[in-house]
Amino acid sequence: MSNQNTQASQTNQEATNGYVASAEMKEVQAIELDLLRRFLEYCQANNLRCWAEGGTLLGAVRHKGFIPWDDDVDLMMPREDYDRMCQTIGNKGIEAPYFLQTAYSDVDYHRGHAQFRRSDTTAIRPSDCFQPFNQGIFIDIFPLEAVPDDQEALHRAYRSALKTLKFLKAKNTHCISSGRLGLIFRKLKARHCVRRNGWLHYYEKADDEMRRLADLPGSRVGEVVNMGPKLQWDRSLFDETVWLPFENIKVPAPKDTDTVLRAVFGDNYMTPIQAPSMHGQVVFDTHRSYKEVLPEVRRQYRMSALTRLISKLTGKKK
Repeated sequence: MSNQNTQASQTNQEATNGYVASAEMKEVQAIELDLLRRFLEYCQANNLRCWAEGGTLLGAVRHKGFIPWDDDVDLMMPREDYDRMCQTIGNKGIEAPYFLQTAYSDVDYHRGHAQFRRSDTTAIRPSDCFQPFNQGIFIDIFPLEAVPDDQEALHRAYRSALKTLKFLKAKNTHCISSGRLGLIFRKLKARHCVRRNGWLHYYEKADDEMRRLADLPGSRVGEVVNMGPKLQWDRSLFDETVWLPFENIKVPAPKDTDTVLRAVFGDNYMTPIQAPSMHGQVVFDTHRSYKEVLPEVRRQYRMSALTRLISKLTGKKK
């Protein structure tokens, strides 16, 4: 985790379950807890099912809250509920600064899942700093897909969906600053195609690949776009929901948390092992809107690209 004004302080820290969380991390987690609370209220008001997953489920079981070094919240939602949320309900009943971000609600949003954001804060991946969509602090909502017995069909759908999402992402990639000059032709093609057919024409192609999996025989489910096709659970694991303590609220979870967590983290999941963030480097600011911070990140990103280029040309290591 990085902060626009300071790196994680080594002198102002809190200990949690024997591990150290910086004051900056605790501020980010407080925003995310607020987002989680608000989103669960939204789900209950609209009869949407969801469950904690990944590090959030592990944190609920092992820490009764955040894993000390975790800088995000992850939820999963059945595809039928997810589609209703994105396409029908959207931001109805949601007031600023909260924002449900999907390809249907935000410009050129290319991720294969929804995010619930606070627009008065900042969570910018430097590589995304030229993307036009909302980049406030967020929680992730991943669609839980039907997984067919036909594994080859599953892998084909996954590869096709991922290819489409990467194609859309290229439209706003800053090829020079990112150093990915090889993307320039994909970027130009994406811009031409989106201008001609519209963003949703392509985004829904990726979603349709996942939706069609439900038409095939099978008894398993998985977060295919997020976790890949290998991680699968029996559908019956999600028949019953329990509510687990998480900080000062409760979060929904599959009743058999042990089976779910073993599949993701292995048999030793109750032993804390510090791992890097799944999001990589992120510029967080809990006090300023991403709109204010974006110009600063873009400037630094360009300077970093220039430094890398000079190092490459001179043969010097960074």
